[in-house]
Amino acid sequence: MTDKINKSTKFNNSLSQSEMDLLATLLEPEDNSYPWNPYDEDASVYFNQIEEQFVMQDLLDEELNTRCEGFHNQLDTLWKTVETSEQFNCNTNTTVAVKLQKSLQKQFSNSMPSNWINLIAQKAAEIFNDKQPMTEQLIQCVQAVVPSLEIDDIMVLARPLAYATRSAEPNKVESTLANFNQDEDREWTALSEIEQAKVGLAVAYHALNQLDNSQAEK
Repeated sequence: MTDKINKSTKFNNSLSQSEMDLLATLLEPEDNSYPWNPYDEDASVYFNQIEEQFVMQDLLDEELNTRCEGFHNQLDTLWKTVETSEQFNCNTNTTVAVKLQKSLQKQFSNSMPSNWINLIAQKAAEIFNDKQPMTEQLIQCVQAVVPSLEIDDIMVLARPLAYATRSAEPNKVESTLANFNQDEDREWTALSEIEQAKVGLAVAYHALNQLDNSQAEK
């Protein structure tokens, strides 16, 4: 039995692919056999079916190529739209930040170093969202200049300012700046982080308030 299997394996290995295909065709049932006589009545039917298969395959290939090309063109269009949108948003935020920096510099150049003012303005322009709680936005602005201060500590300082915004009482904001400005000889670097954060929150409050007013005017 083993000898027969080995002989069969050797026989199959000795045949080329074309010979094996021909052998498979010859061994097919009579209904599916190749019409060797082209003049036979069934031969034309067989060849017509083969031609239809090739035509159908060509149509499928053509449709696939067309759909692929259209799909790739659509992807290119979407990608360009995304790139343009991102560039537009980036340019818009940059323009808003620059205008905000100039405005805040005029107001608070005596209260805070200019680089801190610029950082707060840049962060405010980046994150401003009238649907986001004011407290969260104030915290993010101050974190840009006092990153080592705990969020919980900043939150405690920010809540009164956020409440003042909701109740339309900006006096607390102004009093924070007034208390600092009373001592003109006091160096900024001599302030504790908590004191710096208080001034930063007051400046951030004005920054976000200006952005909110600008959006309301549009």
